[in-house]
Amino acid sequence: MAKEKIINIRVEAELKKQARKLAENDGRSLSNWILHLIQDEIKKQSRVKPDRK
Repeated sequence: MAKEKIINIRVEAELKKQARKLAENDGRSLSNWILHLIQDEIKKQSRVKPDRK
């Protein structure tokens, strides 16, 4: 998947620290870990309710 867009978010330092630790435990960078979470949630939601256009 080509990386085309940037999403900037602000989080508290402690939240970032905890997220980075989880990402490292999963063998991922923080950015990749967040992307993985988003993709998983999209897959989960698409199974629950089909996209209506």
